[in-house]
Amino acid sequence: MSISFIKSASAPEHWIQDQTTEICLVGRSNVGKSTIINVLANQQIAKTSKTPGRTQLVNFYDFGKYRLVDLPGYGYMVGSHKLKQGISNIINEYLSQRTNLFAVFQVCDANVITDMDIQMSKYLTSKFKNHYVVLNKIDKKTLSVYLNNHSRICNYLKVKPDQLIFISAKNKTNISLLRKTIHDLLVKI
Repeated sequence: MSISFIKSASAPEHWIQDQTTEICLVGRSNVGKSTIINVLANQQIAKTSKTPGRTQLVNFYDFGKYRLVDLPGYGYMVGSHKLKQGISNIINEYLSQRTNLFAVFQVCDANVITDMDIQMSKYLTSKFKNHYVVLNKIDKKTLSVYLNNHSRICNYLKVKPDQLIFISAKNKTNISLLRKTIHDLLVKI
């Protein structure tokens, strides 16, 4: 299977127009979405940056059986109010209008869950049957610290225990679980 970057686009009229199933990643800036894409692809197809707010377009990736879509990061962003509002509109348009969208994986920093993350999780839970929270960067502490707080985090984000996935894209911890979750979703189509 060949995995590749397809295109970046800002407006719905420039998005890919077909019936391919899409799974999207959404999260605050600098939570590691691009690194997750590269680890899932087993190759460098997404640009990574240490500077938050670099992804400002909707990025489409061909993963064979599905298309992975990386949305711009919400939250921290350098730029004008107009640019920030534009990014917010892009995220909202994609999540509310995209008929190809089958599942949403919200990526959060396992060490810093913000009010914006909570608001986004509540919104996604109310709108999508297939909504998962991926807590990235678990390499910062021992895994037991996160697992011991599993139910508290679920309550905090208003998700069920099976909707929460702890990973470290940097160390590739639990990436197989993330892949299995995506695979199991695709089997249901």
